[in-house]
Amino acid sequence: MSKKNKSAFTLIELLVVIAIIGILATVSVIALQNARAKSRDAKRAGDIKQVQTALELFFNDNNRYPTATEWESGQIYSTSSIGTSTYLQIIPSAPTPNDGSCTTNQNTIRYSPAPDGSSYSISLCLGNTTGTLTPGPKCLTPGGIIDRDCSCGDDIVDSRDSQVYPTVKIGGQCWLAKNINYGTLVLGVNNQTDDNTMEKYCYNDYETNPAPDTVTCTNGQVCGGCDTDGGLYQWHEALQLSYSCDAVDCAALPADPCCNFTTPRQGICPTGWHVPSDAEQNVLDQYLTDAGQTCDAGRSAYDCAFAGDKLKEAGTTHWTVGTSTNSSGFTALGIGGRYTSAPNFRFRGTGSGFWSASVSGVNAWRRYLQSITSTVYRYATARGNGWSVRCLRD
Repeated sequence: MSKKNKSAFTLIELLVVIAIIGILATVSVIALQNARAKSRDAKRAGDIKQVQTALELFFNDNNRYPTATEWESGQIYSTSSIGTSTYLQIIPSAPTPNDGSCTTNQNTIRYSPAPDGSSYSISLCLGNTTGTLTPGPKCLTPGGIIDRDCSCGDDIVDSRDSQVYPTVKIGGQCWLAKNINYGTLVLGVNNQTDDNTMEKYCYNDYETNPAPDTVTCTNGQVCGGCDTDGGLYQWHEALQLSYSCDAVDCAALPADPCCNFTTPRQGICPTGWHVPSDAEQNVLDQYLTDAGQTCDAGRSAYDCAFAGDKLKEAGTTHWTVGTSTNSSGFTALGIGGRYTSAPNFRFRGTGSGFWSASVSGVNAWRRYLQSITSTVYRYATARGNGWSVRCLRD
């Protein structure tokens, strides 16, 4: 009795089977990855809803939202004379990895309260469509989730001239970590025209950083130029107001457009950013002041130890004295300023000032840092002088 020959798989058949198995495995892995990504997005949306509810409960009991310091405790609670109310035991963190086009900073849940506690924003990012929400960075506000990026820590690109600015989150605020440098260089004269041109000064009239062997720099510091220092702006240019605004007495004419304008004021800053108010600068001062030290918000003097050292770039590249730490990441450079009287450019290596959008009589409030001082100077100064602008996110 003869045995029947059993046919084996041919090489082509084996390759087809292997290919099918490979395709099925790939589809399964992709489906699993998509399912996991959707699960992470669902968790992000669910967590943020939980946070929103807790914040509203806190507001109902306290008539304000938590401060940045309260948020950083890791939970949302309120202590009163009648006990402690806990609204959220553990503030959730965003699941990882970040999905879609979200960067790590956009994916991170970041809380930014308004200075007076009346509002807040929280950044989050979705990799895929989740319910009615589209993919990408989002911003949670008391009114709900809006389609806007309010994260902090990534570089931003100014759409007006493609300049790149690093950003840094300090407390509940998001700051540019570099002085703004936008506008047309004005040489040797005080700007006295209203020609719709954004104008700036550069220290010693250098727009770019000159070679060290061609220019003798003040105090032996790096020569600088607007490309490294940022521009120096008269107050009306910083706020993008009429030139006449530099001389209006706001104590006598509080209703004048130079004194009574809509805030926050974008001014010279990129879209989505603004020139900080005196109150917003005070939030920064208070947050960086060492525990047990004073920080008088109404001062016309130095105070708030050791906030100044935490704001200044460490080392002696731009400062004559290297006692600062820059632990905040603000990276203030000792680039001096411009005065209306001769010598126009002064104090390179020893000082640096930053305009606010707030007025005081015929002056405007600014912050000033000094190389030999660890505190922060709050002073109302003449608006015609030229100081730096450090923009704050809306």
